[in-house]
Amino acid sequence: MDVFNIELAGMPMEIKSRYNYCRWFCRDYLTDRAPVFSVYAEDDRMAELREYSPDMRDEFLERDCIYSAIASKLPYYNRVTLHGACISYRGKGYLFTAASGTGKSTHIGLWKQYIGAEVDIVNGDKPIFHIEAEGTHTKITAYDTPWCGKEGWNRKHSAEMAAICFIRRTEDGRNRIRRVDPDEAISLMLRQMFHPYAPEATGLMLDLFSKMIESLPLYLLECDISEEAVACSFEALTGEKYSGRGILTAPEEIDQLWRMPR
Repeated sequence: MDVFNIELAGMPMEIKSRYNYCRWFCRDYLTDRAPVFSVYAEDDRMAELREYSPDMRDEFLERDCIYSAIASKLPYYNRVTLHGACISYRGKGYLFTAASGTGKSTHIGLWKQYIGAEVDIVNGDKPIFHIEAEGTHTKITAYDTPWCGKEGWNRKHSAEMAAICFIRRTEDGRNRIRRVDPDEAISLMLRQMFHPYAPEATGLMLDLFSKMIESLPLYLLECDISEEAVACSFEALTGEKYSGRGILTAPEEIDQLWRMPR
């Protein structure tokens, strides 16, 4: 058994793993700080995941089970995780979320291509959000994690959230975006939430997501893969006028800029 500590979203935690791969996977997050909780991949969770991914190697199954265990603990510490791609622009965080294969990574890549250096990655797949009260204001901060999707887009970087955008593929070739109300947002967000093991943790998680929905502007973007799609989401989310200047970051450069060395 390999035992080590990592720090995610400002919080140290202990990891117990059967395989050395997990330490290597989390190596950029190792810490000597005393942990606030401990997690490991339980046998029944490993077996459950193996049913869905029978060809996945055991060390990868363990990695994913450990993240599930972490996500189940987070609501007790005013933190949640959400399936989505999070970027920052001028220090503010923007989350794009949708079903796998819809085009979250493609869209944030287009932001980087057309807007350039002011766009940075937080996490491409599983960021953590810290929800905290600051007087009458609810501050929501997005944090990176090593669990960052097949693209591996991630940087040790955090950003105070400014908006959440749900993405759908356009069915008529038009790019459009609109505000969504909290009731509609709940149904959209439920599909992208991680559901903890314990009922108590689920209740805490739902309370935290309610605070996110109440505190942040929420949008539904129907888009294609184009600069016009970037202009559509950029203007609505940031409140700034989009100024097209052509491609500022070549697509082949994004992996080098946003992928942490492995």
